[in-house]
Formats: sequence, structure tokens, C-alpha cells
Amino acid sequence: MPPQSKLCLPPPALASCAAAAVYRDTTGVTLAAQDRLNYFPATPLFTVTRVFEGQLHMAKGVVDMQALTAQPPLARVSANPPHAYPICSWSPSGLRAATVAIYPDAWLALGGSLDAKTPPPAIMEAMTNASPAAPAFWSEVCAHLAPHWHQARQDRPPLIGGSGSHRLADWARHITTRAALSGTGRSMRSIERRLRHWTGQTAQSLAFFAKVEDLHVYRTQNPQASLAEIAAIADFSDQSHMGRAVKRATGFSPARLNQLIDTQEPFWCYRLLAERF
Repeated sequence: MPPQSKLCLPPPALASCAAAAVYRDTTGVTLAAQDRLNYFPATPLFTVTRVFEGQLHMAKGVVDMQALTAQPPLARVSANPPHAYPICSWSPSGLRAATVAIYPDAWLALGGSLDAKTPPPAIMEAMTNASPAAPAFWSEVCAHLAPHWHQARQDRPPLIGGSGSHRLADWARHITTRAALSGTGRSMRSIERRLRHWTGQTAQSLAFFAKVEDLHVYRTQNPQASLAEIAAIADFSDQSHMGRAVKRATGFSPARLNQLIDTQEPFWCYRLLAERF
């Protein structure tokens, strides 16, 4: 029996709150220690992980097994702030866990803070009480979050909108445009100040994340295209420029990353994310 991996997209009512969730179940599955690794890219989103069964050790960057095992296991519910570097995790045995990604402006509207030491109460309660079963997990989380998000949108309409898209790039471009059109100041300094207040990010960092996601879209939709062709389509100056961006976000060169996504179990999350496109 193979591991169970599932991508969960939000219903329309939560499309401007939660980007997506990923669910992973390796309980009862025989895997080599190396195949219990999990690789994730850099992200401007807040993430909340619920460990239902087993242990999960997490570290910044692409590190070896020894560095991961030295990390303490995550709490049953843990939050991770946006990060401009890839992360990886590892479970010593069977694992059942799920991670939900929340847009930063929604995170703040629900009562969270930019340091993400703990999830906002509504998210913490939803993740704590959700069923460990794949079919029920996401529907229960969404059912719990929906009224809280509805109230948050009523309480703070000027700061909350969202593009209603499952694309990170759409959200990044939407909120940057909103920052440019909101308030009285139209200078770049005013725009940057609003973006930092709403997301903790700069316009440059949001553009970077949007561009990296665009690359993932192009590669998914054009698997036979060369790296040079993809770099040109994605508006990078050249293939080397694209390579630096991909390595910054994932820890791997584009060619190596493509190979790993296609062939290696620990890159299951990258394969799931491609389902959005």
C-alpha cells in the first residue's frame, strides 16, 4: 500500500483565507528512512501543522538526516511563519499529519501575529478538533473556520479581500495592487509599509514568490519544454537567473529538482502542488 497524500483546496467562502491544505498518511506503509523525508519550498504564507499520529521533526533548509533527528518533535499543533528558505521534515515511523496554509492578511484578521508563535484561536481549535481521517479532516476544518472568517471580513473590510484564487501568485499580485491603491500615500515607501503591515513581506519578496510559482505552472503544463524555454517564458533574464531563484526557494537546481519531483517519494508535496495547475 503506498502512502496517502492529498491536496485540499478551500471552498469559495474561504478562498481568500486559506490557500490550501496537504494531508499525508504513511501509517502501515513500509518506507526506507530516507523516504520518510518531506521537502517543502519557501513560502510567504503561514502554515499550521497537525500531527495526528507519529512524530515529525522539522529543520530549516535542506539538511541531512542527522540534523533532522537532532530536532525535537513538533507539538501536536504547531505554527510556522512565512519563510524565504526551504524546509524539510522527517518522521521516524508511520505518520498521519496535515498542514494548512493561510494567507498573512487573513492570519492577522483572525487574531494572529506576524511572529506566529501560536495559531489564532479559531485555527488552533479547528486543527485540534479535526478528524484524523482524510475525507473528514478538511471539511471539518473549513466548517469551523467559515463563521470566524465571515465575521473577520465584516469587522475589517478595508484590509481583507483576496482574489478568491488558489494561486499564490494571484494573491501576491492582488494584495500588492491593493496596497498601491489603499490609503492616502501612493509612494513606494507607503506601499511597502502597508505590505509589511498586512503580510510581513516586501513587494520584492512577494514578486519573487509569484514568479517561482509561475515557473512551477509552466513546468507542469509544459513538461517537455527546456529549462531555457521556461526561463524565457517566465521572464527571467537567462537560465542562470532562473536557477538562482529556484535554488533559493527549494534548495535545488531546476534540473535536479525536476528529477527529484518525478522520481523521489520525499518530494510528494511538490507533486501535489502541481495538481492546482
